Amino acid sequence: MTKIGSNQFKNVIFPLAFENRYFMLESFNGKDLWTVFTLQDEKPVIEILKNKPKKNNVSVVETNSTGIITVSDPTTGLFLYKLRPGNKNSSIFGRIKGKETEIRITDKEIRVGTNTFQNNIITGFMVGILVDRNGGISVGAGLPSEIQKLFRI
Repeated sequence: MTKIGSNQFKNVIFPLAFENRYFMLESFNGKDLWTVFTLQDEKPVIEILKNKPKKNNVSVVETNSTGIITVSDPTTGLFLYKLRPGNKNSSIFGRIKGKETEIRITDKEIRVGTNTFQNNIITGFMVGILVDRNGGISVGAGLPSEIQKLFRI
């Protein structure tokens, strides 16, 4: 089980998915550790592994002095998303319809735009909360078939 804010995710592989990025969360000594991956040619590409940038050919991943991890397109240099990991207070920023959008995580809630998730139990879905390219939000979503193959689902 993973707990994000006051929400519980039981038997959920990815508590969050945003813009074809899949966010896994684990906790170690009270610290949130995020791992983020995407796909290229139906193969996983890890961009962030336990809050550490991973060199890859899909994106440029950098950490600044305050610990914010920024991911950008290697060809255009355009911002894709950034992650500010913290102890029960993290933020994920990404573009939806060309505008920067925040997913804010506190010890009480997950907030996506004007939508607030508190005290939910999400059980048995591959993705807990999915934010799609158009800003639509799904709770209890499935995975694309190419990702299901990776996990033998």
